[in-house]
Amino acid sequence: MAALNQTLVLALESNPKESYVVAVETLLRLLDNIIREPQNAKYRTVRTDNPSIREKLLSAEGMKQLMLAIGFIESNGTLTVPSNVLLANLRRYREFIYERKELIKNPPQERESIPISGVTCIDSSNSATTANNIPQEPSESKSEMVLQPSGSDASTGQQQTTALCVIKSSRPFLARIEFPKVIPGNNTLLRQLELLSDQVMQYEDELLLASGKSLIPIDMLTAKAKSKLTQWQRLLAANANDSQKEPSEKDLLLEELTAWFRAEFFTWVNALPCTVCGNEKTQLIRSTVEDGVRVEVYRCCGQLRHFYRYNDVEKLLHTRRGRCGEWANCFTFLCRCLGYDARYVFSTGDHVWTEVWSERKERWIHVDPCENVLDAPLMYEHGWRKEIMYVFGFARDDVQDVTWRYTNDHQRLLQRRKQGGACSEPALLDAIAKLRTKRRAGLNCTPEQMSALRKRTIDECLELLANAGRVPTAAEREGRSSGSLEWRLQRGEQQTNTRYMFIPTEEEVQAKQFNIRYCCATDCYERFLKGASNRVNERITEKSNGWESRQYVSRNIFRKEEHDWKMVYLARTEGTDEATIEWNFDFSVQGLRVKQIELRFGQETYEGAKVDLYYIKSDGSQSQALSSLCECGKFTLQARLSGGKSWQHAQLFRQAKSATDEYPFEMNIVLM
Repeated sequence: MAALNQTLVLALESNPKESYVVAVETLLRLLDNIIREPQNAKYRTVRTDNPSIREKLLSAEGMKQLMLAIGFIESNGTLTVPSNVLLANLRRYREFIYERKELIKNPPQERESIPISGVTCIDSSNSATTANNIPQEPSESKSEMVLQPSGSDASTGQQQTTALCVIKSSRPFLARIEFPKVIPGNNTLLRQLELLSDQVMQYEDELLLASGKSLIPIDMLTAKAKSKLTQWQRLLAANANDSQKEPSEKDLLLEELTAWFRAEFFTWVNALPCTVCGNEKTQLIRSTVEDGVRVEVYRCCGQLRHFYRYNDVEKLLHTRRGRCGEWANCFTFLCRCLGYDARYVFSTGDHVWTEVWSERKERWIHVDPCENVLDAPLMYEHGWRKEIMYVFGFARDDVQDVTWRYTNDHQRLLQRRKQGGACSEPALLDAIAKLRTKRRAGLNCTPEQMSALRKRTIDECLELLANAGRVPTAAEREGRSSGSLEWRLQRGEQQTNTRYMFIPTEEEVQAKQFNIRYCCATDCYERFLKGASNRVNERITEKSNGWESRQYVSRNIFRKEEHDWKMVYLARTEGTDEATIEWNFDFSVQGLRVKQIELRFGQETYEGAKVDLYYIKSDGSQSQALSSLCECGKFTLQARLSGGKSWQHAQLFRQAKSATDEYPFEMNIVLM
């Protein structure tokens, strides 16, 4: 990947501030359009004689040189980004240019920060208290960001002012979340509840709601929802005895909004990549607070990069990146933009998400935009293996302890709270009642609407109590997919869902054979076709790096390198009692079945540990006899690791790091 030319970016700052900001924001709009719709050719070209482009963009000294460094090519009066320019490179330039622009527009001011056990109080005349992962910024900081909506013509520069998406709020961030305090005392959890309850009120700014709505491709998402509803109606009509209810178009639109948000709108950040060498695992050297905003500082190649953890949704509409805090914050706001009753949901287990009220189902629906998962609230306890302690939902008209929705073992939850809770249950209930009263006191609603709100609260309490003992669904047993594998393993969220399925290629169908092998030393799979004499004249058709790249699903598995013994193998993650890994094969899609199968599956066990190998057919039946797969068209190979006195006593594919031409896992199948 080409190195980012920081010198040219910084050279732009020698221009007068006003012209610099106009030019950089114009460039950012062009880059945003390309990144958002990379296949749309019109976004990749601008005409240098276009008055708007000439006056706003190219008038800045050094701008053309920077654009050429980014990847634009000048030809016949145009500047064009060729299709072979990597989007990753455009994103890196966009991130760095945006960071510099924000520093120029809003220079950080020195203020004293007072950390209080996960809560930071900013000591100033306009004091504000920010909870963990809730950075704030000074009220005098006011920005107006302009983005181009889908369908506008970036290549000709003929946009009208009314066609631009202006991201703007009527008041600064701190003013939008400033309310009288009603929670007395210094209990950290209770103070945090009030901060979060006030924070969601930033969503109710009418100008900001209009800005957010203009960024959503409503027509496209609605069309997809309508199409899905038609499919549902056909399915239910064909199965008259099906007890499922027809979903509402609004609920299906929520599904489409969630999928679009994850796939196209927001980007996950593990760490800021190095702008010199491209390393994506830069070192976090410190976290600090700048002007009320929490900042993570990363270092690589002698360079420092600052990741601003904005809590102002106005900022997030432009940056469109972050971790679960930023994701849930921005997604909950976009739900409000479309008129949904939505909650920002905070868990003391270091994750946040959203809940949306479904009128059809008459209950709150769990939505995790990071995972693109809806209505699977037990996933954190049963899939991610998290211990649930406190979960709260915050809306413009309510605050609710929704912990009981996210665990089905209420007795153990009560025991955990009694033994190590942050406050007493009576104190928590009292605080929630005060915050609920505070929120509803500011509502402009009729007595009938207020009565309906109270009824909804009572009905929800009954629903939460009924969740005790509920059996988790298959979706709720799945592990996390957002964030890098290393990041998830560090947090103990260890299930990996690659969902890769081996399906025969056209060559394999013609040859009536399927062959796959894995070398742990190189951490690489090879798919190959045998020659007339097995290894003689064999031809490798595919290579895939990473043990997890061709698995179907695994839990508590990692690749261990022993640097002293110079050995490598797959094993259970440290501190776990059991682990599983699966590979999935489907030859039935091509009308084929297994005629003959051979398997090499290297394993080593010590101190009473076990590796059990199971062959699972599509009907769910399982066997430990390889011969059971003959005449089978679809099956799963599953390995279960357990026992021993330590996590590494059950090993798969152990081999020397130097044995790069040996394959402890190999499967050879003759098809018919």
